[in-house]
Amino acid sequence: MRRLQRQAARRAGPDRRTEQVPSARWRQTRARMARLHAAAANARRDGPHKLSTRLVHTHLLEDLNAAGMPRNHRVVRHIAGTGISELRRKITYKTAWTGGRVHLADRWYPSWKTCSACGAVKTKPRLSERTFRCDLCAFSLDRDLNAARNLAALGEVTGAMSSPSRGATRNEPDGKPT
Repeated sequence: MRRLQRQAARRAGPDRRTEQVPSARWRQTRARMARLHAAAANARRDGPHKLSTRLVHTHLLEDLNAAGMPRNHRVVRHIAGTGISELRRKITYKTAWTGGRVHLADRWYPSWKTCSACGAVKTKPRLSERTFRCDLCAFSLDRDLNAARNLAALGEVTGAMSSPSRGATRNEPDGKPT
């Protein structure tokens, strides 16, 4: 994109003051830029759709407080750029299409503070620690994987992991053709 923008800047584009007509090469470069923009937009839309379709069969989401996350501008920008609310919306309606239900883990559920082996809860783990180490049973695991295991266990307890009818579609909610 950067290369095409530099290329377009070197070409003779339209000028309202002098009534200059844009050159054919400028138009070609602009058309290539438009195609590249469209491809990038399609890729940004396609990724969440594929991910949400894969996650529909899990039915368990963790309700995160994005506004309460650290005020570091880099972290906030990355969180905002991921489109978490759009992903949650897609998972919700795709789960409804298949006849399942979305279960939300409470915002205050200590998924990353709880040991997935023995169930002990650490009171104040540091965010800089990337590996979870249990003080009681000496269990050690990546912090995110430990949280994922705890959320999966919570899903099994609440019945979130029961598989919905896979044959249902949007037009046929009960799986019977109309």
